[in-house]
This record gives sequence, C-alpha cells and structure tokens, in this order.
Amino acid sequence: MISSLLERYKSLRGNKPVNGGKPKEDAVLNYIYLHLHQALRNRSFVEVLVNGDDVLYQSMILWLDPEERTILIDELFPTGLIGLSGQKVQVSIRQQAGRKLKFNSVIIEQHRYEGTPIYVLAMPEGLESDQRRNAYRLPISEKITIEPHFIGPDDQTYLARLRNLSSSGIAMEVEVDDVNGFGYDDQLTHLAFDFAGINIDCGLAVRNVEFTEPAANRVLIGAEFVDLPPPDQRVLEKSIMRIQRDRIRLTGEMESQLVMM
Repeated sequence: MISSLLERYKSLRGNKPVNGGKPKEDAVLNYIYLHLHQALRNRSFVEVLVNGDDVLYQSMILWLDPEERTILIDELFPTGLIGLSGQKVQVSIRQQAGRKLKFNSVIIEQHRYEGTPIYVLAMPEGLESDQRRNAYRLPISEKITIEPHFIGPDDQTYLARLRNLSSSGIAMEVEVDDVNGFGYDDQLTHLAFDFAGINIDCGLAVRNVEFTEPAANRVLIGAEFVDLPPPDQRVLEKSIMRIQRDRIRLTGEMESQLVMM
C-alpha cells in the first residue's frame, strides 16, 4: 500500500521541486535526515500538534527527501481535521525508554490518496531530544577540564571533554571525523576518567547526540552508564550531591555579602 501511495504522490508532484530546488549538502542536514530515516525505517508512529488545535494527532512518516528538504506524512488520526498549507506543526517521535525526538515544521502541501489527505512538511532546521532524567545532572564549569576517553562504535579511541555528570550518565563534547558516526543506542566501551577521587571505568549507551560546532565537527554526546558497579554509583551520587550543596551554600554566602554592602 505504501509503495503505491508513494508512486501516486510522485506522479502528483511530477518533477517540480517542492522546496526551492536542491540545497547544498551540510552536516546538520545529514544528522537530521539520518534520525528521521530511522523513524521511517522502524515505521514509528509520530505525534502531531497543529498550531491552533489542542488535539494530539498520530501519523507516520512515509517518505523523506533530503534534496528537497521535505517530509511526507500520512493522514492525521483521529480524522476530521484537514491541515492547510502554511499551518505550523510540532512533531514528536517516540523512542525507547519514554524519550521523544521533537521538531517544529510547517505544512508545505496537501495531497489526496484514495480520498484521504497526506501532507508534505518542511524538513526541520534542528531536532530536540526530550529525555526523562531520574538523576540530578551536575554541570561542569568551563574552568574545569575533565577529559574522559573511550572506544567508539568504530573501535577508535576518542578523547572528550566532560560537560555534565549524574549518577546514571554523562554528557561529553567530542571532536569527530564523521559527524554521523554516533547514533542512539550505540555502545561505547572502556570509558575512563577521574572525578572527585572516584575512578570511573565502565561502558556507555548513547542516548542523545547534538551539534555544538557543526563546522568544527564537534558533537555533544549524552549517554547512560551501562555497567558502572553499584558501590561506585552510590559514591558518585554522594559526591555530586555534596558538590551541589557546596555550590548552593557558596552562592548563598555571596548573596548575603552583597546585601550587607
């Protein structure tokens, strides 16, 4: 059914570009396309909010065109609403462990397939990962340099810079040769670094990848600890909470001094 729908859609469009012709290739577009392609490949349902309507609709990605920077989605369910060209939408893709990948877009065109509407959306300029965090994340100051090293999915060794830390995972900035070399659920092995007297040595499961400097091939990887021993995890949690309390206390003392001046 989907293959015949796509043929019908292509025949309706002909060879006319939908979104201004072929764009220049760029790393951000590759990143967005690969993540959306994963949802297409997995036949993942997407949730759609149409601007001005409070109903949460469901649909499915049917086709992606990175050259035209467009996304073709199926009709909206529950049925009844007919989306119009120019309407803004917010799309959410459910991932594992309750996470969502979100992006904002706009309806470019509406077509009909066997009497039901299908929609062409603009490819988003960025993706936002909505993650459920069950542990406090301690931000690491720019003045503090902690450099974890690990082995990536390509069996190469990487040196990173720690950006935040919790008892269940980390975020680290990494310079890479291939900006698309890391993806959701990739396994990173032999992560090692020292923090507050604790020697961390374990594996990671990638949960989020964001660009920090696309032109410089720098990405921010958020990942969960895979096999961190429970005693080390408890010590890590206590250390993080102690540092957080010290920061709050220091901030309070500085504010008091300012009031007295």
